[in-house]
Amino acid sequence: MSRTVVVTGAASGIGAATARYLTERGARVITSDLHFAEVIADLATMEGRKALVEGVRRLSDGRIDAIIANAGGGPPEKSVQLNFFGAVATLDGLRPLLAGSDAPRAVAVSSIASLRPARAGLVEACLALEETEALGIARSIMEAGGDGNNPLPAAVQAPLDLYGNSKQALQRWCRKVAPSVQWAGTGILLNVVALGFYDTPAAAYVLQNPEAREAMAQMTPLKGAFPGHADEAARLLAWLVGRDNSQLTGQILFADGGFEAKALGAAA
Repeated sequence: MSRTVVVTGAASGIGAATARYLTERGARVITSDLHFAEVIADLATMEGRKALVEGVRRLSDGRIDAIIANAGGGPPEKSVQLNFFGAVATLDGLRPLLAGSDAPRAVAVSSIASLRPARAGLVEACLALEETEALGIARSIMEAGGDGNNPLPAAVQAPLDLYGNSKQALQRWCRKVAPSVQWAGTGILLNVVALGFYDTPAAAYVLQNPEAREAMAQMTPLKGAFPGHADEAARLLAWLVGRDNSQLTGQILFADGGFEAKALGAAA
């Protein structure tokens, strides 16, 4: 029997590559995005999160086998809502639909930006599921700009911190709930893939800058790994939500050409 997999952020980039890869291998893929998808949903909003769950339930007849919570990025003013609260709502909201699967799997897509230092209690507010408080902190970070301890321009640093802190919170949330009764206790495997520098439409504006491209290449130790390609991420995501993954759960996998290992060293 073919597996039914939900992929959010499926209109382009890694989401589109993953949906295509799974479909070519016989899966029934339910796609979600802001456009060009079966379920149109803005996961930065409460209404969009409800629309996602309702749309997937309708298209799947109430049963799915896997979730790939890939939707992310977005403008700074929606970063926390989308990258943390939208992803958590996707995973938690669709989790009951995994109950009928004999091999239920879920994976959240994160980023090496999660390695950025946490700022002003944002990660803690996210983990407490206090969205209003988290948004207030995010606004304060944007108004303050840089923290004075980073070489990046303030106009770049603040949005990157919001994105990175949101992803850090998502990783910690997944680590917390993965071994719980609701997830591992019902047989659901939940993991996170933190991606490095990938050649996607969302990253085009950075990769087209020669200086930025050279800097990112220097931060990727694995020869030939920069930039990563969407189909490489798709293969890893597909394996994680497939039957062949029968033990791996609660893990944060850095698919980044060695960036995290180089940045944190052996002590991490």
